[in-house]
Amino acid sequence: MSPGEVAHRLADRWKGLNDAGFIRRCATLDIGNADDRVPRLPDKAAAPAVLRIQLAEDAKRLLAGHWQLFGWREAEVGAPPCWHRDPFCGVVIAHDTPSRLINHRRLPDGADARSIWEINRWTEMTRLAMHGWLNDDANAIRTSQLWIEDWCERNPPGTGINWTSPLEAALRLINFVWFDALVGAWSAGQVAKGHSMRDHQAALRRRVVAVHAGWIWRHRSRGSSANNHLLGELAALVLAVSRWPALARLTCTAEAAWEMLGREVLRQFAPDGGSREQALHYHAFAFELAWQAVRAVGCRAGEVHDRLALAARFMLALGQGREAWDFGDSDDAAVLPLALVRANGMEEMRAWLLGDAGVMNWWLGPPPMPASRIFTTGLSVPEWQAFPSSGLAVLRSHGWVARLDASPLGFGPLAAHGHADALHVSVWDGDLALLIDPGTGGYHGHPELRAELAAWNAHNGPRPHPAGFRTPRRLGPFLQVAHHAAPRLTVDGSAASAGLEHEGHVFKRQVRRMEEVLEIHDSEAKQRPFAVRWILAPGTEVREVPGVQGTTLRLRRAGRSWLITLQAPGETVIALEECRASPVYGRLETAPVISVENIRSGLVTRLSRA
Repeated sequence: MSPGEVAHRLADRWKGLNDAGFIRRCATLDIGNADDRVPRLPDKAAAPAVLRIQLAEDAKRLLAGHWQLFGWREAEVGAPPCWHRDPFCGVVIAHDTPSRLINHRRLPDGADARSIWEINRWTEMTRLAMHGWLNDDANAIRTSQLWIEDWCERNPPGTGINWTSPLEAALRLINFVWFDALVGAWSAGQVAKGHSMRDHQAALRRRVVAVHAGWIWRHRSRGSSANNHLLGELAALVLAVSRWPALARLTCTAEAAWEMLGREVLRQFAPDGGSREQALHYHAFAFELAWQAVRAVGCRAGEVHDRLALAARFMLALGQGREAWDFGDSDDAAVLPLALVRANGMEEMRAWLLGDAGVMNWWLGPPPMPASRIFTTGLSVPEWQAFPSSGLAVLRSHGWVARLDASPLGFGPLAAHGHADALHVSVWDGDLALLIDPGTGGYHGHPELRAELAAWNAHNGPRPHPAGFRTPRRLGPFLQVAHHAAPRLTVDGSAASAGLEHEGHVFKRQVRRMEEVLEIHDSEAKQRPFAVRWILAPGTEVREVPGVQGTTLRLRRAGRSWLITLQAPGETVIALEECRASPVYGRLETAPVISVENIRSGLVTRLSRA
């Protein structure tokens, strides 16, 4: 930790001791009238019919306390929810402890702060307000108001786990900006009910807006924590201060927040558009945060807009369908509940970027055009697309998709969301995953699983045999030290190559398409023994095919078959194993593994359709 960051943390602790006076000051601020241009709500009459139907179905489930967290996990949270309870392990965190005294990284009895925060981001209340506005349901709107009132009663500012992270306050504030606009738009068209709702909403604004904006500004992330957290905090300030300009007396002007956010966009997204955090889901999360700010200020050109257009292009190139198996960390976070179906959020975002005129386009308007033009106007796209600043390349040809990783460990000295995945390759045949990235699993409540799935051994890259790499080392769920050097990436025609020098080893991996076959060459320049593990998609059946040169295995899944052939001279040991993999946050599955050990003169792996 740098001297500057130590000083920042000491200053933040001092602020914590003096938060009470600041909170009282927030409570006295008159935030004034709202600028109804922020956020810009779409034309209600043009709402897709399928969205109205889906919102009505979602509202029934939410009002009964049946929530679907992380887009897939059913949970009974109550109505109103228990705001301090991990819904998956049942542990309740004390609600009356000052936030500065709570270590959310080490909660008792396996509780995970991320699971608790999931029900405290107010996305479900925003979803109810969307339904109330579009389907004229006063009960849904009033219930969501009552739940936020209940939240305020049970989460006084500066107290409890829900005030430990300024990013969590920012996500609540972004949702409340939209919630307030939706309630206002609905009540404007009503007579008796609308007047009552407006009074309740005005009371909520007094309790929510100033203290959230002030808290975010006062405790905004700095130093090694200034990653997507800071983007989220600044995006919340851009939206809130644009809607209620009087907030600038507590925070900064919307223009100043936008200027700071722009600097962070240019710092956190590389010149080729890739997120420096080396985590594809957080790339999408950071993009969504920044795009909300773009819409608030009406930015349609300039360096920041262009960088976000490149970020959209990167997302389109590197993302892959429903069986995504994204690289780096993922906690399935969503900023706003804009997708038709939360579980398909990434697919819907990619469709929006490609110009789809569906639900996301209705909410957000047109995407950044430079990204979509590349994929929708017939411009030539090479077989391999390389992103040299980010260290990633992707092949799309003959139905194959292959993603080669030659990236640094992660962003800054923390490398918080990066995995030890240098030289990893993932492969799909169409939308079906064959060779996978293992996913994330969990965070604070599952430290051993987190370390396991982020480690070298969980990925498909070559590593020393038998001991493996010793570094990087984890000093907690997110802190990583002794980073490896950034690998080298080259793309030439139908082949992409990546080279890694680490701990005295010099590895090279080349991925090439030859007609209908994918061929992967692995070597170690000093001919020291190494190993490769091919981690297959869960549910894949593996059978040996006798009588073929080398070792050939038949893979079967979803009614389709492939052959994988392994050629390695010498006394190579090939075995079938199993490992854990996590397709979405909090869910574990068993994946088959083809383990190849004691490789000395190189390994050639061929994938073909059977």
